[in-house]
Amino acid sequence: MTNKILIVDDQPGIRLLLEEILKAEGHETLSAKTGKEACQVVKEENLDLIIMDYNLPVMHGRDVLQFLEEMNYSSPVMIITGDSEESVRKDIDFHFVTHIITKPFDIHKLKEMVNGTLVHTRS
Repeated sequence: MTNKILIVDDQPGIRLLLEEILKAEGHETLSAKTGKEACQVVKEENLDLIIMDYNLPVMHGRDVLQFLEEMNYSSPVMIITGDSEESVRKDIDFHFVTHIITKPFDIHKLKEMVNGTLVHTRS
């Protein structure tokens, strides 16, 4: 079964890296470079996972999470941030946020987290 994953990051290099790695794992990927674009994709697509940078232009990651909460979004969200995990965790309290990953991140650990999250979500 192919999982549909939205990658949200304003840095094209990170988006491209994540897309290539996740496609190689057999996942379908969509991407957005702003929080506003991410919200539009969420309205139009049935997603299995969102991997999102926290400090986004146009619409901050915190605001995207609030939008998801208002939409009763239930699939998992993984946050990627250049901030400390503690500072982000203090700022958010959403049941669908499964991981907060700090930059720079280990791509192998990220793959494990993605696959583990998707397996856990399906069971």
